[in-house]
Amino acid sequence: MARNSDNLLGLGGQRNTVSRGALKGGGKGGPSGPSADARQNRDELLRKLREKNERARSEEDGHRG
Repeated sequence: MARNSDNLLGLGGQRNTVSRGALKGGGKGGPSGPSADARQNRDELLRKLREKNERARSEEDGHRG
């Protein structure tokens, strides 16, 4: 009987346990959390959203008064 080549169970060794810090972006020996570039992108997005909300509030206040 021929071997089933579709069955790949057992290939690749055992899985390693991954720490929460590593899942959040921290490698071995490095700081955990998002990279500096990701932080800058997030901060820029938050700034734009805050400005948009402030403009919407000021327009609402202008229409009311």
